[in-house]
Amino acid sequence: MSAASSLEASLLVANANVGKSVVIKGQIVSLEDLTIQGEVEGTIEIGGHRLTIASDGQVRADVNVRELEVIGSMQGKVEAAEKVYVRDGASVVGDIHSAGIVIEDGAYIKGGIDLSRPRTDRQESSEQWSTEAHSEIQELSHAVLTS
Repeated sequence: MSAASSLEASLLVANANVGKSVVIKGQIVSLEDLTIQGEVEGTIEIGGHRLTIASDGQVRADVNVRELEVIGSMQGKVEAAEKVYVRDGASVVGDIHSAGIVIEDGAYIKGGIDLSRPRTDRQESSEQWSTEAHSEIQELSHAVLTS
């Protein structure tokens, strides 16, 4: 693979990152995959994308994602359209609603787990959310750029 095609491939799979020394309190809205290595408190809305909470990551938030992987610590309500992965050494405290879940030996979970197939109305609301979030992000970006 050439350097140019490698760069193009990495641009197609965007991934935002919250670093180890970053603390966020509030709402995160993203239209790309997100990895959290620091601390987040509030809400995380990334609809059709993947959230990864790294081994150093600490999240105290309600999350709405396509897919969640917890390697660190998560506290709050989880709505995952597809699957939740709770890895060895990870901790999840709160209710999980997802179409599927993988829990490795050594993982800690305290809360309810509701596994159900994704419904069509959820997919439609996720698409509507994605369109609304995209518009909101564009407006915010425009406001920042013009100020």
